[in-house]
Amino acid sequence: MLSLPTGYGKTTLTETLFKYAIKNGYFFSKVIHVLPMRSIVDDLARKLKAEFGEDQVAAQHMGLHESPFLAKPCVVTTLDTFILNFVKIPTVELRKAIARGISHHDFARGMIYSSLVVFDEFHLFSGLGSLREEMKSLEAAVASIVCLSTAGVPVVVATATLPTPMRNYLMEKAEEVVEVEEIRFGERLEDESFSRERKAKTISLRIEDKCLEEVLQAPNNTDKRILIILNTVSEAVNIYRKIKNHNVVLLHGKLPERRRKEVIKRILKDNPRIIVATQVVEAGVDISYDILITAPCPVDRLIQRAGRVARHKGDNEGEVIIVLKASKGPYDAEIVDMTVQKVKLLDNQSLNKLEFDKKMEEFLNQIYSKVYLEPTNEIYEVIMKLDEYVFLAAKDAIKAIEAFCGFTDSFGIVSAFPESKPLIEYAIGLSEREAKNALWKYRKVLTRGEIQILDEKNVRKLLRGGCLSLKLLRGGFEGIVIPDFDEELGFVGFNHGD
Repeated sequence: MLSLPTGYGKTTLTETLFKYAIKNGYFFSKVIHVLPMRSIVDDLARKLKAEFGEDQVAAQHMGLHESPFLAKPCVVTTLDTFILNFVKIPTVELRKAIARGISHHDFARGMIYSSLVVFDEFHLFSGLGSLREEMKSLEAAVASIVCLSTAGVPVVVATATLPTPMRNYLMEKAEEVVEVEEIRFGERLEDESFSRERKAKTISLRIEDKCLEEVLQAPNNTDKRILIILNTVSEAVNIYRKIKNHNVVLLHGKLPERRRKEVIKRILKDNPRIIVATQVVEAGVDISYDILITAPCPVDRLIQRAGRVARHKGDNEGEVIIVLKASKGPYDAEIVDMTVQKVKLLDNQSLNKLEFDKKMEEFLNQIYSKVYLEPTNEIYEVIMKLDEYVFLAAKDAIKAIEAFCGFTDSFGIVSAFPESKPLIEYAIGLSEREAKNALWKYRKVLTRGEIQILDEKNVRKLLRGGCLSLKLLRGGFEGIVIPDFDEELGFVGFNHGD
């Protein structure tokens, strides 16, 4: 377990480990790097390809199949794709597994079991502090970690902000079967050069009870690079509309895949003066801005957001502004309020970045010490059995997926295609709830690239109980069809909601 500050370069660990695998390979012959989001999978894979070449490195997730069975020497993948391969359903064979109950899972699992596996940005495998969190991803990740490490597979868990309940759950399960080595920056790991650099950077924090537009109009903001992170898509889009004449870009999870890749590429290349974003920019996107203007959020999210300020060498002054009148979004109001109360202790103060990190970690531990994590352990036990018993196959995993609507929180995401461009590069992902609303309202699905209108009876059949995403796959549908939306703004919601 590696607990390292934001900006320390945790992801470069994979580069070093892969060099070891190529040169020596005594304990592992491959490296698999698991991340929570497609956007940061693509970004890390791009960096590693520049170093090692495209024949050595692959990105693998639901929207990109560069190594379908995780066979390349270095694979960067998402948690949902990794877990499906681990439970005997390679993602490229998902439809076949649903239809026939069989898959070529032994090869994919062989690739996993001969690798070193890095679980990066581990805190994002559970949206602790969210009102909608089911803990599915956390249970699945911990179960796979225990299975792998029990078999002698080297596993690295890396994070900058691991809330105490998540850490305790992982440690409790893992320490039953293996030895866990925990390395924390400032304790077992000292880095004088990094600490000096951190001390040379100053972070000032301010809490504003004004609306965001007023904060943006402050005279001292005119020449500075500003990162705005909001908790809802609708708020982000509304602010972007008001300031889009400036050098500004918009990034959120309801942009089409093609547009999202273009925006991230522009952010990394052109360093636009203003970014308006939602939570998708919190981890993995290597940017450094002068000012962070953020909606109130749980402390672990705030640490990640603040990590985008004064991040690079030469960027020595940063400001964090929390705008209280912005929406709390999907987060638990009590945890957000506790975060705001703690952070008020730093209001109008300036700290060097090392002191700021320590204070925020102190707040993290204080706030989450009052939160009790209650996973059901049902998914944990099922994954343990699917791994242990060789006679269990894809058909058994599918039964479990039907029962839980997937093993991760992102499994139920349904592809939604704009009516005039029913192509995967223009699709967005909708939650089960959003997809059910859209299907009931528009009654259109995509089958083999063709739009099909369903009658009320078939729509009701799809919506009646069970997991919609699985029903669509079983029915041979690629996704649902929704009215066209502005590609630049993305999908805002049916009634300008989220």
